Formats: sequence, structure tokens, C-alpha cells
Amino acid sequence: MNKIITKIILIVFIFMLIPTKIFASNFDTEKINDHTKWLKNYQDGYRIQVPANSEIEMKTNLLSTEINFFDINMKIFIQDLNKDFNYETYEYYSLRGIRNTKEHKVSFDGKVSTKFGNIHKIKFTRQHLSEVENDKPNYMILFKNLGEKALTVMIKSSTPINEKLVMPMVESIKFDIAKNPKTPEKVPNSMKDGNFDRLLDKKTLELYQKDFNSEHPTTWGLYSVDFWRFTDTTIVESEIGHKFKYALVYHDFSFPNSQVKDALDVAMIQEKTVELTFQSQIVDGENQTYDVLDGKYEDYFRELARMIKVKKLPILFRIGNEMNGDWCAYSAYNTGLDSDIYREFYNYIYKIFEEEGANSYILYVFNPNGRNFPNFKYNDGSEYRPSADKYDIVGMTLYNTGNYYSFEKWETFDELYTPLYKKMVNSYDKPLMITEFSSSTVGGDKVKWTRDMFESLKKFDKIKVAIWFSGTDLDENKNPARIYKIDEPKEVLQVFKENLPKNR
Repeated sequence: MNKIITKIILIVFIFMLIPTKIFASNFDTEKINDHTKWLKNYQDGYRIQVPANSEIEMKTNLLSTEINFFDINMKIFIQDLNKDFNYETYEYYSLRGIRNTKEHKVSFDGKVSTKFGNIHKIKFTRQHLSEVENDKPNYMILFKNLGEKALTVMIKSSTPINEKLVMPMVESIKFDIAKNPKTPEKVPNSMKDGNFDRLLDKKTLELYQKDFNSEHPTTWGLYSVDFWRFTDTTIVESEIGHKFKYALVYHDFSFPNSQVKDALDVAMIQEKTVELTFQSQIVDGENQTYDVLDGKYEDYFRELARMIKVKKLPILFRIGNEMNGDWCAYSAYNTGLDSDIYREFYNYIYKIFEEEGANSYILYVFNPNGRNFPNFKYNDGSEYRPSADKYDIVGMTLYNTGNYYSFEKWETFDELYTPLYKKMVNSYDKPLMITEFSSSTVGGDKVKWTRDMFESLKKFDKIKVAIWFSGTDLDENKNPARIYKIDEPKEVLQVFKENLPKNR
């Protein structure tokens, strides 16, 4: 008898040591009756009545609570307001992206009186997306001013929103739970210690092990326009005596896939690895991201995937970089505040490449911008993360834009990357790279900036690869606004020559 009791105590103790999903996610539930339960969120300090059979989830970033019941998906965000934006700015900016796109058919947009006080409600629909399983094109988003915070409830459904069901849930929200915030969990490295989630080609695996899974000084790459057609890169390499290993290629539907083939052919000759970046666009007011998820570009992606498979060259692949920037078609700002759309976009392309046998030659790079535009929780870079086994490297991107525009300022490399590096190291157990960056010439000493950058990089040992963007951003009148070129001024080349090893 004593042995049985001892075993029971031991089993209970072991289960106490195992972190449950609820503990890790920082919420709990309490039964009210057979039909309803309280969901208690300790991260943000509130509770809400939800159907008893609801499935509840908090992502590892702990920024929102997600509730699934019947055919409805509900996300709740509690946004802190601060000196940078008040409630009015938060509500207006959030609504603007929905209002300004003709693909979102708005049926209601205004204030409503509820038991919870006045709430701004917007209801809209978009096209049905045939490639999204159980797609939910019917939306209702609610905004509530809480003083120092804002409540945002995002609801979507495969059928018209049942307000008689969801509004009493929203009205039941009470902020009477003691907050007990937890630190978000790190995203695991799915390729650590040789435990790979997919079979990599030998050369691709060797590239990963050498450049991303070993200790070494930063490996460098360079973006210059169409390196496979023009000689800008080779001229720079000759002047500094260093051959860049990585070359950045931007790709979208305005280019034939033969562009990528040409880039890979030249990269093979020049012994470079291509960082391929695919971006959908908004063209004539229509978002290509939705068209992708409606299957309209399937042949295009399959052709691209087959091309990569035939070439058998390792590449880095960014699917929709800087998705937390409102200038991107696939950002939540342009897709009804729904970051799920980006993940569906990413997964759809990933699946096609897997089916075509191209993934053996690809290292996937998940690359949000280093800052959120807008800096709202629902647009945080971590909200867009695919599952950890579908990307191998975390990309970082921040530019010293200079001060050509009055709303921008000159920033040192340290000012840009020290907080970002700390955030990424604390958030991901994956190798890091700077996928693209540079300094403008306008507003400060670019030569000093570059010299300081090389010194600072020595502190950031987890940044394995860095790619300098050598180009120029133009203003609306086609005048140079941000001059990022590596040879303007020429003295910048000398800094690179002094800091990069001679390998040519």
C-alpha cells in the first residue's frame, strides 16, 4: 500500500514539474456552467466569458489571446498607449488600412453603444481565398478606449458574423484579474544539433554549418542592381580586394522567373550564394497577396521551384520580408489587420516548393523589419512568425536613413542594432543575419558610420552574415533621397578594404 502511495505522489510530482500549455501561455479557465466558462488572461489582467467548448491559444510571444469556437476566430489585443500615439491615433491608423483598400467591402463603420460602453465597430468582407483551408472572409473588428490602454477584438468567420453570439462575450470583459506577466518563450532552433526538420542537399547543409552554425567573423554580401547583368559588384570587389559571398536578388510578378535563373547562373560562376527575396505588390489597388492565396499564381511558383531544384545550388529565401511594415502588400495593415494572411501566404509558397522538391536547396529566412510600422501589438514582427520548423535563420533589417526627410534622423549602427540584437537573441534560438542594411550620406559622416559599424559588429557574435545594400532611394520627384551606395563617398570603400579579408 505504501509503495502504491509513493508511486502516486511521484507521478503527481513529475506532472507538477512538466510545464503545461496553460502555464506557459499565461491563461486559465474556470467553468461557469455547462455552456460557458471564464477565460482568465494573466498577461494583460482581464477575463471574458467564452463558450465552454472554445479552443484557446496564446502564441509564444504572449501578445494576444486567440479563441476559436464554431466557425469563429476571435483575437484580443490590449494595446498600451503612450506619448508616441494616443487612442485616437491608434484607432484612426488601424481603420485607415481597411478603409483605403477597395478589396475590403465595408458594411458598417462607426460607434455603437454597448453594455461595455461606446465601441467603434467596423464590419467588412473580402474575397474568398480558395487556397486557405476553412477561409474566414467575414470580419468584425471592435476598438474600445480604456484610458491608458486600448482594447481591440478581431473577429472573423466563414459565415456572416453572428453578433448576438459574440457581442455578449465582448460585453462580459472585466479587468479585475491581477496581472502576472511572463517572459515570452524563445523560438527553438529546429536545426540545432543536427536535428533537421527536412532533408537538405549536401551543399546546402555545408553552407548552413559553415556560415550559420559555427564561430567566425561576419560573412559579407552586397546588393547592387542586377549583379548578373551589370559590373558594379565586380568593380567594387576589385577595388577593395574582397569577393562578397552573398548577393541579394529581389523578385516579384513583374519579372519573369528567367531573371532568377540568370542570377543563379552568374552566381555559380562567381561562386556566390543568392539571397532570393519574393514580394507580392499592390497593383492598381488590388493586393496580389490575395490573388496568390486564390491560386492565381500557382504555375509561376511551381516554375520557380522547379528551376531552383534543377540548379541544385544552395540559396537563402525570404518570403515577403518586412511584413510588419505598412508599405508591404502582405502586412496586416493591408490585409484587414489579419496577420494570419501573411502566414497563409508564406505556408502556401513553402508547400509548393516542398512539393516540387526545391526545399532541399533552400535555407529559409524569416525577416521582419527591425521596427514595427505601425508599432502596434497586432503588427509586431513576432505576430507573423511561421511555425519554427519552416524557417532556419532570422533576418534583421534596419537602415540609417539619414535626415533627408524631416520625420527621419541620423542613427549610428549601435543605436540601430544594439536593442534589436538584444531583442532577437532573447526571442530566437536561431542564427541571425542582417539581410540588408546601409547608411545614407545625408545627415552625417558616412565614413565614420561605416568604420564604427565594423567595430560594433565584433560584439554581435550571433550575426553570421551581413549584406550591404548599395542603392539609392528616390523621392516622389525622382531626386536622390537616401543614398546608400557603397562607393558614395569613395572613402567608404577604403573602410571596407581595411576591414574585410583579401580573398581575390
